[in-house]
Amino acid sequence: MKVLKILIFLFIFLSSLSVYAEESKFFVDRVVAIVNREVITWSELYKYMEFIAKEEIKNLNPDEKFKYFKAHEEEFLEKLIDTRLQIEEAERYGIFVTDAEIESAINDIKKKYGLTDEAFIETLKKEGMSFSDYKKMLKEQIIIGRTVNSLVRSKIVITDADINSYISAHPELVCDDEGYYVSQIFLKKRESEEELKEKLNEIFKRLIQGEPFSRVASQLSEDSSAKTGGAIGILKKREIASQLSSLFSKMSVGQISEPLMTEQGVFIFKLDGVCFKKGSVELTNYVRSIIEDERFKKDYKLWLRGLRQRAYIEIMD
Repeated sequence: MKVLKILIFLFIFLSSLSVYAEESKFFVDRVVAIVNREVITWSELYKYMEFIAKEEIKNLNPDEKFKYFKAHEEEFLEKLIDTRLQIEEAERYGIFVTDAEIESAINDIKKKYGLTDEAFIETLKKEGMSFSDYKKMLKEQIIIGRTVNSLVRSKIVITDADINSYISAHPELVCDDEGYYVSQIFLKKRESEEELKEKLNEIFKRLIQGEPFSRVASQLSEDSSAKTGGAIGILKKREIASQLSSLFSKMSVGQISEPLMTEQGVFIFKLDGVCFKKGSVELTNYVRSIIEDERFKKDYKLWLRGLRQRAYIEIMD
């Protein structure tokens, strides 16, 4: 590896004496890791962090963004190493994605968010990313998805016995009629919109910081459900408004909704669980998906561990 390290040094010395883009006042490019025969530079890691953490950094100024990246550098580097290893594994198995498929994926994204070509490019610029960098990272994400589906997820086998055993261990999934276990936080209407906004900001700040929904509901909810930590029990699908049914059907268990404005006030919902009719196809499919996700997470970690064990990885000080 001595020859490789010398070549790496020359590469950095000759091509990276300048600082990276608009963040140049913060750092000079350098090698942060070696993965097999490839290097990862700080500038590559920085671009990766901007792509992965765009939601977390969108409201930060350059100084705050740099501090956030430095604080999470090790965590993101480990993820980037995993990305490199998975891309190499995809190449080994001949898994790829065409330029036409990338263009189609980008068009779907623009369509989803109602963006023109110009607006899309402008959005990327605001996030500090070039179009070519975005295409490269999107391509990698699609390739990794295909690789993982082919080499990990497709090998998961779930039997009827697995499903029946899971249902027996989770009787709350079975009910007389399909429904949702829900908790809520309710705020009454205010004459002052600013006061209501401040209250909502307080609620979501506490939730984002990890405070239990039940505690926030018991302290801040302005209806009788506050006494039960916001829990309102099961809501039968056929008995609730179509707007709520549509909302809950799109939520994952444990997910918290955006504020829902009504004539009475503002509701924030948390989906605590779901239930289905005994023996229904919906129950079987739901349980199958839960078991598959649980096994996938376990198998994916083992697969990644295997990739790392077979690889040469060196993280620079």
